[in-house]
Amino acid sequence: MAGRPETDGRMNYVCSNFRYSDRPKCYRRVGGASLEAFVKDAAINLLERLDVTGAQAAAVLTEADKQAIEADGQELAELKAMWDAREIRTSEYREMRKTVEARIRKIEAKTMIRPAAEVLAGMTGPDARKTWEAHERAGNLERLNAVLRFLFAAIRIGENTAPAGRFDYSRIEIEQNQL
Repeated sequence: MAGRPETDGRMNYVCSNFRYSDRPKCYRRVGGASLEAFVKDAAINLLERLDVTGAQAAAVLTEADKQAIEADGQELAELKAMWDAREIRTSEYREMRKTVEARIRKIEAKTMIRPAAEVLAGMTGPDARKTWEAHERAGNLERLNAVLRFLFAAIRIGENTAPAGRFDYSRIEIEQNQL
């Protein structure tokens, strides 16, 4: 979605699919002020509960992903042993190794090191709302944007099911980053 001011000056977020002739038309829109207030409250609620003591960085990798990388590492070791024992030809070894290493790279691509201490410095705890509002008043919007990007992977807007003129909060899905 893209932000777009209306003729009355209010900001709306509208689906950007309407620009492409090869895609189905999308006329989804949501009021900017209501959406931004909702996301801000979700972020502040999370910041109030978040404990980053001692955490210099957060690596996002699930336990299943870690196990898959470990299994692929063992498979690479077995392939090397087979090649060393001349059970497989060099071309076969290289092809199989390439496949396994591609799987590992695909999983590792999900890994993000995010500097929690720097981005969230002073933003967490019971005073999170006061701190957030102080940054808003000071115009530190880049900092607040960085915090939102750290906390949330995506904000998805579904179809509106509320009557005209009412904001439908149930259509907002916030995907939180693994912290």
